[in-house]
Amino acid sequence: MHVEEQHLPLRGSESIQGNILAGFRKDHQVFVFLTIPDPQAGRAYVAELVPRDPTQSRIASTRQVGDFNEMFSAARRERGGDDPESLVAVWVNLAVTAPGLRKLLGAWHGRHRFPAFSQGAHARAKHLRDTGRSAPKHWLIGRDDQAIDLVVTIAADREYDLELVLQSMRATTARHGLTTVFEQPGQTLSGARAGHEHFGFKDGISQPGVVGFDRVGDDGDREGHPGDEMVEPGEFVLGYKRSGGAPSWPHPKWMADGSFQVFRRLQQDVPGWWSQVTRRAESLPADHPMSADLLAAKFVGRWRSGTPLARAHVRDNRSAQDPRHDNDFTFKGDKRGYTTPRFAHIRKMYPRDERFDDDRRRILRRGIPYGPEFDPTDGRGHGVDADRGLLFNAFMANIEQQFEFLQQAWANNPKFPGNVFGDHLTDGPDPVIGHDDRPVTLRSKRCPDELLDVRRFVDTSGAVYAFAPSIDALRRIGAGRR
Repeated sequence: MHVEEQHLPLRGSESIQGNILAGFRKDHQVFVFLTIPDPQAGRAYVAELVPRDPTQSRIASTRQVGDFNEMFSAARRERGGDDPESLVAVWVNLAVTAPGLRKLLGAWHGRHRFPAFSQGAHARAKHLRDTGRSAPKHWLIGRDDQAIDLVVTIAADREYDLELVLQSMRATTARHGLTTVFEQPGQTLSGARAGHEHFGFKDGISQPGVVGFDRVGDDGDREGHPGDEMVEPGEFVLGYKRSGGAPSWPHPKWMADGSFQVFRRLQQDVPGWWSQVTRRAESLPADHPMSADLLAAKFVGRWRSGTPLARAHVRDNRSAQDPRHDNDFTFKGDKRGYTTPRFAHIRKMYPRDERFDDDRRRILRRGIPYGPEFDPTDGRGHGVDADRGLLFNAFMANIEQQFEFLQQAWANNPKFPGNVFGDHLTDGPDPVIGHDDRPVTLRSKRCPDELLDVRRFVDTSGAVYAFAPSIDALRRIGAGRR
């Protein structure tokens, strides 16, 4: 089944939900996972969130979030980089799992075209090598014995506002007889750690621009973000053309303007990670000295500040770098990974090379950290006894060909990208999110290659695959129209 691509502007879309093209960008978020008791209750719940009167909708649209983000950015520039405290908002996004769709729609045509979504994250775990500590039986969210039908994302600038909306949503949930399976809060780190993840690295730097939504700069990249290449909207939203002129992924008509959501709760062992990095750096031979900071940057592909190794090979020269150019680089001239190792996280996830067809693998990341910052000096709850990590949240048009491909064919594959270059060198899996405790190969022009044993310190503790329908589709579902 195939639907003719849409050619209307995406920028002011009232139908595409917020947080897909226009990210929520809030310091406080909570993901609520719900079970629908029966189809009638589920449709009534959706109808209350998306009533017939569009002005009363509780679900944020792309237009609303996009306009707010532009105002916020403009106000921040006027204030010299400080956040405008009076400009605040609360946004809500609603996604449905495959079991949830079966309850709301019955047998819906076209589900066989989306096997990962239809099977669910727990059924795909072995395919992604989520085993051992990361096996679904250990998950907090998305286990086999949990019936998750809906995923509600609530995001706010202020924690107080988030709590008010969360209480209101809880009342709506109870009124319709839905069951809350799990609530997972997330928040950005504070102070100097803002914008960083728990290992200490600046996060969210590399994001694609979306043709028809993001404004284009004179260099052809996303305006104000050199290096953020423009990608066709069909890679993220159903119903639009994809990169290279490829048509939209085949889908039922009602799924147009919708996007698939991948949620993963990634638990991070911060002291374990840095202890390993320090030990490996100390184990290097005298003719190949390397600080722990440099070795950690080799694992990630960036210094903790966000400066890429491609722009600062030996030490972080942050003061000499314009942060706007943190994504404006390639790996050309570094084929063997002497500067940025081929196993480095950012190189595995985005090779920046046309031969990898990586435009078709891009995803829109909307993640946020969870848990207290690691700082044992702050007392109980801030040391090794606390649960902390990243709430990976991303949107895309095809889970198999985008997220799962990135994880399995690139991150977990010790031979990538050597198998594509044709040199067949095994550099190792991604040392950050790769799912195998395999060695990585550190290469140097002047010294022999070093084989480093790397243990995994990021574990999957939950995962859910969902679909965020258009607001129009949600309104029809709530009204009981097929």
